[in-house]
Amino acid sequence: MSYQVLARKWRPRTFEDMVGQEHVLQALIHALEHQRLHHAYLFTGTRGVGKTTIGRLLARCLNCETGITPNPCGECDSCKEILENRFVDLIEIDAASRTGVDDMRELTDNVQYAPTRGRYKVYLIDEVHMLTNQSFNAFLKTLEEPPEHVKFLLATTDPQKLPVTVLSRCLQFNLKRMTPEHIVGHLKHVLTEEQIPFEDPALWLLARAADGSMRDALSLTDQAIAFGNENLAASDVSNMLGTIDQRDIQRIVNALVERDGPGLLSEISRISDFAPDYGVILSDMLSLFHRVTMEQVVPGSADNAMGDAAQVQELARRLSAEDAQLFYQTALIGRKDLSVTPDARMGFEMTLLRMLAFRPGADRREPPALASGNSNAGPAESEPEPGPVPQTAPTQAVTAAPQPEPAPQPVPSPEPVAEPEPQPPMVDDPPPWEPEDYGVQAESPEWQEPVPQPDSSIEPEAEAISEPAPEPEPAPAPVQSEPSADLAPLKESEPAPAEREQPVTADGFVWERDFRSLGITGMPGNLASYSSMRMEGQVVVLTLDEGHARLLNTRHEEKILAALRSRFGDATQLKIEQGVPGLHTPAAFEERQRAARQKAAEESIRQDPLVKSIVERFEGRVVEESIRPAETARR
Repeated sequence: MSYQVLARKWRPRTFEDMVGQEHVLQALIHALEHQRLHHAYLFTGTRGVGKTTIGRLLARCLNCETGITPNPCGECDSCKEILENRFVDLIEIDAASRTGVDDMRELTDNVQYAPTRGRYKVYLIDEVHMLTNQSFNAFLKTLEEPPEHVKFLLATTDPQKLPVTVLSRCLQFNLKRMTPEHIVGHLKHVLTEEQIPFEDPALWLLARAADGSMRDALSLTDQAIAFGNENLAASDVSNMLGTIDQRDIQRIVNALVERDGPGLLSEISRISDFAPDYGVILSDMLSLFHRVTMEQVVPGSADNAMGDAAQVQELARRLSAEDAQLFYQTALIGRKDLSVTPDARMGFEMTLLRMLAFRPGADRREPPALASGNSNAGPAESEPEPGPVPQTAPTQAVTAAPQPEPAPQPVPSPEPVAEPEPQPPMVDDPPPWEPEDYGVQAESPEWQEPVPQPDSSIEPEAEAISEPAPEPEPAPAPVQSEPSADLAPLKESEPAPAEREQPVTADGFVWERDFRSLGITGMPGNLASYSSMRMEGQVVVLTLDEGHARLLNTRHEEKILAALRSRFGDATQLKIEQGVPGLHTPAAFEERQRAARQKAAEESIRQDPLVKSIVERFEGRVVEESIRPAETARR
């Protein structure tokens, strides 16, 4: 006997053999038990879910020689003939190939004749939505009032194309798509009976590829058995389907969770050998992050649709809610961008690298410095006695080159330009900031501004009639004055007045100044930075305004408490109260520092002699809103 494919060999022979359509079977079984039979049934659903199979089973139940029963004997002549597809009173019609009105008229003409062998004449019309409107019109009257010995069983994958007049004349049953659990369970039963060795991950791959169709799952299993030489291994099935194993998805996600960049790129390189569909991989990752989030919000809700419920629960414990949301959104956007990227793998890699780069708490790396250094540094270093930078507030945009020795007497300028006065010598007290922080290097404690030289192209007459230069006002010496209150936060060696009012712990910890040393990242760190803090014995009391306090949940408080205990000891407790935090919050402290640095940078640009010379010579203007402190610019 020739080989019979699994999809036909394992077609259900009774209602008990059916998998996953209990809601339909229950209604049919009760109708058969109580003899409440309709004259027309419509079965809808995707391909391979059992529409025609249920129709044939129902025909057996109606024509079994033991009587109308939900459990046909399978031994009588009627049951055997139906199983062998040779029962004369079961007329199967493929509406896709017989769509004409003449075919339908032939059907309606034969309806009036009594059955030859069975109790009922059963018409099983598959893909009924393919009939033309004329065919439906010719069929309507017969469908509504058929003879007592006729039953119509209609099947379709697209019920929306059926006329409403047809739908209203039938009992409609919608067959559901098969879940992966149902498919895997049935495949295990079939393969065990067939004595084919298999791996569980291979069955889950087949179940996902079947996309809800049991017939497709059995057909793919036939193909996998031939591909793997009578053995179902996950690697073979993955190669056959052109997909990757679910374990590969888990390895990629584990590399993301561990912040393992090299490991992540290694996994991408490995799976690229299979030439996978990267959109499908991102889709699988979206499904995984969705299930992880569901497990975090409602513990115990993780389903086993992919055979990995235990891994989902473990990942939900390891991954924060913020990271899960970030990964989901990044994968969603990356999946949309795959269609416009020059290369699918490149788009996939960039999506995963974004997950690493923008993850809360990820290290922010500086751009690589040029090996050759600043182009202006060469001439400056070659001079035997280089001059220093003026002792004004440092900036990123201006660097000082060595200047020649100034003339003993100022030379009149052809234009009314004020002659700058030499800077006073540097005193012992350092400025309230470090020049190195802003990219400016001081090389010598003494420096004098050169006197602008006259333009030799000016006529003597013009030089004679030019007005004398006005007396310059003494330039302020910022290095000799006391630092202002705005600049005080920049000086780490001495706390600002606002800091002195803060409660200081025994080891000198100041909440607003030293908050970042706790290492609280993500949403918990953001919320805590808007709070003020005080110590009540071993209890740390954080005061938050109502708006931020509403966003704080138990998970956030646990992270804050863990950081506090790491700093102050395991006996530390945390108390959150609503109120007015005032100005002594880390967020306010950092804003004051930022404003002070910005003000110092702007003042430095205004007072820089090189900038002044450029402005005066070329009638330029400094765009102050473009000035950034060096630390900000380096970011």
